[in-house]
Amino acid sequence: MQLDPRSITVMTALMAAVLGLVLLGVRRNYPSTIHGLRPWAMAPMTCAFAAGVYALQGLWPEFVVAQTGNALLLTGCGLFYFGSQRFFGRPVSWRLWGAIALLSLAVLTWFLIRPDYRVRMVVFTGTMTACVLAHARLVLRDGRGFAARLIAGTLLLQAAVLVGRGLASFWVDGAQSSRFAMTTVQTAYIASYCFSVLLLSVGVLLMASERVREEFELLATRDALTGALTRRAVLEAGGEEFDRWRRYGQPLSLVLLDIDHFKQVNDRHGHQAGDRVLSGAVAAMRGELRVNDRLGRYGGEEFVILLPSTDAEAARASAERVRAALAAHAPEPGIPPCSASLGVAWAQPGDTSLDALLARADAALYRAKANGRNRVE
Repeated sequence: MQLDPRSITVMTALMAAVLGLVLLGVRRNYPSTIHGLRPWAMAPMTCAFAAGVYALQGLWPEFVVAQTGNALLLTGCGLFYFGSQRFFGRPVSWRLWGAIALLSLAVLTWFLIRPDYRVRMVVFTGTMTACVLAHARLVLRDGRGFAARLIAGTLLLQAAVLVGRGLASFWVDGAQSSRFAMTTVQTAYIASYCFSVLLLSVGVLLMASERVREEFELLATRDALTGALTRRAVLEAGGEEFDRWRRYGQPLSLVLLDIDHFKQVNDRHGHQAGDRVLSGAVAAMRGELRVNDRLGRYGGEEFVILLPSTDAEAARASAERVRAALAAHAPEPGIPPCSASLGVAWAQPGDTSLDALLARADAALYRAKANGRNRVE
């Protein structure tokens, strides 16, 4: 059986509605930190409603079918874009695009009163193209990974189809043409656009799933209290840096750091105050570290700082900056200040593993404590 444009539209509408319901359902199981899922879910459902309205051509008045379907399809296109804006943490520009859509619908209304299908096609595809290209630009700028590439590619293909259909209108259509005309151009246009809506729905679902995986990976490597790397994560990173030192001879240093008299903080002020001291200390330390340095919680109030490509002299200077930052850090009201003792070690000939550096740093740390604390050894 040969499929006509109306059949393609109806079948695609059903699939788009199902994908929208899937997105709406999985939204409840995703972390609240992932934004944009609701407009993404509503987008294919809105496009499905638009297709359903278009399919009523001949049963409803043409003016009602055209303007309702156009408004719904413009809304669906906008919802895909607004969902991506929310997902990437960008301001949602619904007022701008709402105004553009209303202006477009006003022009379309005029050319329904004074019928000219060709002008309506150019105006509508031009408006859709502008929104689709703005969406593609956002994804290309802020997205990463396979899903973002799929979405960007689909949007660019969608824009090409819209532009091609608008330009072809004055050659293949007449003033009284129908949207479901049995022409090769119209069938290809409807099929391509409908398929792109399905691809976009799959793409946004994949992109949200990739974000969930990233967040779980982050949780697995970050200390829940301080945000520093976990002991396992920082030691794995240290092992990689140690292997790099053995292969290429680039200097490697590390610092073991212990918050001074932390047990007294817990005993006198409570464990909640102690937690805030640790969180504040990590924030102060991060301000003194380079992008490639790694800060991890080694255990309790003890931290380890990996310093790649850093020799002994530079490591001591970095440790001193961290110590000074902690001593100068002004905690929030009701939270006691803190200082720290630090032990520095660096890779030396004969070291066979990261444990050798950790052992020397630990010995230096205890010397710092024995020599009065709040110092670097």
